[in-house]
Amino acid sequence: MILRAFRPVIDQEKCKRCGICETYCPEGVIVKIGDDYHIDLRFCKGCGICANECPFDAITMVREKPE
Repeated sequence: MILRAFRPVIDQEKCKRCGICETYCPEGVIVKIGDDYHIDLRFCKGCGICANECPFDAITMVREKPE
């Protein structure tokens, strides 16, 4: 069951690997794996703070589809 209306999606081509999204995520679900950042959607609440804080607009909030 999905408990959020929107989910963040990272555009790896726009991402500059600055780590701001990881720093600001209140749930701690953004992690660096290799050279890229990834979001563990199992625990993401969809608050959008990561998208708002990204200075490169590399994170977009996408509406969840109903199951």
